[in-house]
Amino acid sequence: MNFEKLRILLIVAFMLVSLVPMTFLGYKVISQGETQIKEKSSSYLKGLSKNNAEAIKSFMKERVGDINNLSNIICTFNFNPLMLQKHFKQMKAQYSSYLGFFVLDKSGKSIFSTLDIPFNQALLHSINESQSAWLKAQVKEVFMFNIGQEQVPALMVCASMWNDSKKPCGHLCALVDFRLIGSLLKKSNIEVTGEVYLVDRTGKFLSASRFGAKALIDSISINAIDEKKQGIYETIDYRGERVLQSYQKVDTFPWYVIADQDMAEILNNIKILTRKAITYGILTAIIVFILAFFVSTIIVNILKSKYQYEKELEFQVVQKEKLASLGLLTSGLAHELNTPLANVLLYTQIAKEELDESEIKIETIQERLSTVIDEVRQGSKIVRNLLDFSRHTQSDAQTTDVNKTLTKLMSIAEPHCASNKINVEKELEKDMPNIKSDASTLQAILTNLVANAIETMPEGGILRLKTRYVAVLKTIKIEIADSGPGIPKSVLTKIFDPFFTTKSQGEGTGLGLFVSHEMARKLGGDIKVISSTLKDSATSGTVFTVELPTE
Repeated sequence: MNFEKLRILLIVAFMLVSLVPMTFLGYKVISQGETQIKEKSSSYLKGLSKNNAEAIKSFMKERVGDINNLSNIICTFNFNPLMLQKHFKQMKAQYSSYLGFFVLDKSGKSIFSTLDIPFNQALLHSINESQSAWLKAQVKEVFMFNIGQEQVPALMVCASMWNDSKKPCGHLCALVDFRLIGSLLKKSNIEVTGEVYLVDRTGKFLSASRFGAKALIDSISINAIDEKKQGIYETIDYRGERVLQSYQKVDTFPWYVIADQDMAEILNNIKILTRKAITYGILTAIIVFILAFFVSTIIVNILKSKYQYEKELEFQVVQKEKLASLGLLTSGLAHELNTPLANVLLYTQIAKEELDESEIKIETIQERLSTVIDEVRQGSKIVRNLLDFSRHTQSDAQTTDVNKTLTKLMSIAEPHCASNKINVEKELEKDMPNIKSDASTLQAILTNLVANAIETMPEGGILRLKTRYVAVLKTIKIEIADSGPGIPKSVLTKIFDPFFTTKSQGEGTGLGLFVSHEMARKLGGDIKVISSTLKDSATSGTVFTVELPTE
């Protein structure tokens, strides 16, 4: 048994059982955390763009209200320059959002202005034409207005003026400082990378951005903005950064408030959490590995101790059964050993007598000694085969030649078979592959089965041994058949049970077939039996078939 492989498998199992759920949980937490952070940021950006759109709408509503209210009373001044100058001065002082005012008569001619520079007459003419039917103040597009050397974004708001007779008497226009909108939006800047700005329907900036985009000069792509008044999406902004961007249309105006923040900053917290989770995961993995190593070492040591103990018990049982079987098989070896020993003694005595003769040939003495050597070698071979079968090796990684093992076994058993009138018939297939087993285990299985077969024929009979290779199954089959009385059906199913025996008490342990069957199964094979008695058939006998894999 490979205990080092078992140790590795236990460590891997510990790691998988402990780390896989933790990894899955960490992934779920980080994934859900990322989703929640995005949802929270989306909600915040939506609220920010909506609130700023409402603030801009409120700001413009106040400016339109101012102009409407002022246009209703100017006609009562009869365009008195002093009165207009005083009133506009108060308006400008009270409301810092105005850059200046100017008044046009019904024909569009400028009759009063608080501005230090002349106004473009073509623009005034277009205002006059568009204002002739106005009943309320109208807002023009944002444009750049020169104040000295400085250009500032401005917005023109105009309204028709009516006298007491409800007849038009001219137009009132005011220039609103649009930088105030930019200042209002900059108050909503978000953390380090977030910003809020205003664009028109073409994407042109109406307010300067936090990171350098200039009003009425720079622009962004607003292809992602659909017909809805509000939305949110991920996009690449004017800086080339990936941002989460929310837009909100300002009611009654073709303007969009944009609130965005870099995705890197939004996800920064989750990235920090991810790094911490990875660090904790690595530390946990190290701790789990150390614990798994120590626990697996303890378990493997316990199993190794029990395995070695069981192997020792198995070794003792196998050796006992094997020696018992060999005791039966070697009973005929006395004659086999006695013959070469007697020949050795005879030729040695002859050689000694011939040495005493005066005329002795060296060739004769050498011939006698050669015969002695041959007889000694024959006896040595018999003893060596017996020793091979009496030894027990415990190797888990060997292959064995079945025919060779069976031939060695029969060299020991055949003298006993001959003395008991048992005829041995062998049919061994040539060039078979080896089986996956050590020689000692195969010897124990075959020795037990051959000894049992011989025991069933005390009056003589036929012992048939056959081997064959089944290539399709990659299996070698070893058949050991006897012509004994056979096994009754009543006990045939019990012969592989431990401690079951049909012998008299004290003659057998009942473990021989059980041990052989278990050893065959450990090798990945099996032992099958077919038997018939004279009650069931015209002939009797038993066939044990050992099936063992070659790979």
